[in-house]
Amino acid sequence: MPRIRALTKSAIFIIATIAIIAPTGYAQNINTDSKIRLVENIKNWVASQERVDISYIEVQANDRRFIVPDCTEDFKVSFAFGAKSNVQVKCESKDWTAVLRIQIRAETEVLIYGRTLTQGEVISAQDLELSKEGSVLGSNTLTSMAEAEGRLLKINVNKGQIVRLSQFDEALTLFITNRDLKKGQALTAPMVDTLITPASETSFNQRFDFSATLNSIMTEDLPAGTVLTKNDFIVSAQALVVVDLVERGGRFNTSNSQTETVLVKLPSDAITTTSQLDRAIAKRRLTPGAIIRFSDITIQPHVIADTSTTLQLTKPQFTLTIEVLAIEDGYIGDRIKVRNQESGEIVYATVIDVGLVEIVQ
Repeated sequence: MPRIRALTKSAIFIIATIAIIAPTGYAQNINTDSKIRLVENIKNWVASQERVDISYIEVQANDRRFIVPDCTEDFKVSFAFGAKSNVQVKCESKDWTAVLRIQIRAETEVLIYGRTLTQGEVISAQDLELSKEGSVLGSNTLTSMAEAEGRLLKINVNKGQIVRLSQFDEALTLFITNRDLKKGQALTAPMVDTLITPASETSFNQRFDFSATLNSIMTEDLPAGTVLTKNDFIVSAQALVVVDLVERGGRFNTSNSQTETVLVKLPSDAITTTSQLDRAIAKRRLTPGAIIRFSDITIQPHVIADTSTTLQLTKPQFTLTIEVLAIEDGYIGDRIKVRNQESGEIVYATVIDVGLVEIVQ
């Protein structure tokens, strides 16, 4: 009798153990199946979005701690964080969301280094080669020589290594005099050499577009080997300049203003063509040598208030002109009030020229 009781206890223990183990194994199977379906959903979606073969897509979902629910519908997939290296997946029925890293691999033509280079070297076309690689696609990988030429390495690289944007330092071109330069001398390209330098080692005044210095004049003497700055030269420009005194209210014409080449920094509102002075009147007294600015002028209306103007009355059979008084200022195209001096009648007319308005009937 005691032996039967012991056997019964053992049987009960085994059954209980099986009852405990079976649900765990079953849950693992469910998670494995769900994870497989999740990976398939991601690959299919990414393949359709990027138009690549599904075999080129890798989903990093192998961590055993990553539990995927048994989703009754397909997982919804979208790129995460504005990059194509992460996807967000959702199971809406389970209110479940996860973010996974992915890689899109494909054989593509990429840049590689043709020789070993060291930090601080400037990349030239001779340093680069194109190669077919099963590489990870992304904005960090460069695929054309134009993207890499002239860049400054911030790390050492080996021959055959793929060229990536992250390997370069932000760099700027400095311009160094290769001869002594004199104040007043015109600056030309053969007078300077270039040096690619990390942006962090340059000053604001050393950063400029050298092509904009054409026709510029040196402002001081500089010895050979000097790094040029914006303060070392003045770029010549065309502007309208006062050549004879213009009083306030005076009109501009060829006798008191003309286009000249100036060697000063132009004001932002400088007038550069004579057409911009059409019907312009000085708002203040301007002396010879002053660069004319829009803030210095006002444009006189084509018809001025309280002055006599000509009204042209146009009918199909004839055109009649009479003198009227303009009640308000007007530019060409404006409709303004005018008064018939004899009858006192006020009518609207369209300004069509200097001192001329028209009514068409």
